Amino acid sequence: MDKKDILNNFIKSENLDGKKLTKISAYFGRIGEKETMHGTYFFEDGTSKEGCSYNNNYLSGTIDFANNEDSVPINEFIQGLKDENWAVQVSGSIDNFEGGGQSIDYDEDEFKSFEEGDSDGCDYDARQNPSEISFHFGDKEVKFDMNYDNLYEFKEITYTKDDIIELVNSFSAK
Repeated sequence: MDKKDILNNFIKSENLDGKKLTKISAYFGRIGEKETMHGTYFFEDGTSKEGCSYNNNYLSGTIDFANNEDSVPINEFIQGLKDENWAVQVSGSIDNFEGGGQSIDYDEDEFKSFEEGDSDGCDYDARQNPSEISFHFGDKEVKFDMNYDNLYEFKEITYTKDDIIELVNSFSAK
């Protein structure tokens, strides 16, 4: 089936002719987050030393893409899907992510306490594809789930990332 057939079948099967794509939601089940925190180590002998701690977390959450001032633009969804690196989009949408801390690594092994100072911010390990992609057409939602072959499925039809991009481009052009 060629790309035009995929698009036409999708539009017909979901009764989307003339509908406008209002938002895309991309769900990520496990994004790595590492925050470097400068601070001061205090030791039992009364001495201190400057150093860092490294807070390691795993987060899950959703990035919403829409062409309005409150959202990440849809063209960034396409770019993330092509690059498979969503770090920029995750950092811009971090309020939509949650997860518990996994570990804290320290520069020093034996210390009494660590007084946190300034953070360098967070780095994200976001080189992956979303595990779910949802297209929103007003109140209607169409959800594509990633399968084990790193492809997306909807109603037993398999879509490549290029197919998803083609669908987005076709609805964005309307």
